[in-house]
Amino acid sequence: MKIKDVMTSEIACVDTKSTAADAAAKMKNQNTGTVIVVDGDSVKGIVTDRQIAIKAVAEKKDPKNTPVSDIMTKDIVGCRENDDIFDALKTMGENKVRRLPVVNDNSQLVGIVSISDIAREMRSGMDSMFDEITKSSR
Repeated sequence: MKIKDVMTSEIACVDTKSTAADAAAKMKNQNTGTVIVVDGDSVKGIVTDRQIAIKAVAEKKDPKNTPVSDIMTKDIVGCRENDDIFDALKTMGENKVRRLPVVNDNSQLVGIVSISDIAREMRSGMDSMFDEITKSSR
């Protein structure tokens, strides 16, 4: 199965000039815990709700005045939409991340995939397989 089959296409993004408060508002509006930081078509970082809490709020920084560039993860690891989900899982494990930005063959951001997206799809497949096995054993 390919990443494009399990990824989320509706990506929450903010630009590099955004603040932690902007990122939090985007998360609230799109009901997500992660936003991608972009500069045009280029991915510059990822910000999670946890990073806002730990690197801004807990440090007593004003989220309205804290640039996302101060709190985001800058060393981004991603994958391509036609990559196999098992390759993405390997990349996640090797890099100790739970989410990967997804790009197309033109290196344009087209989605994000999380370990839970993959697990949900794998569980669905396993449930179907067990249903078939159960039917055949009756």
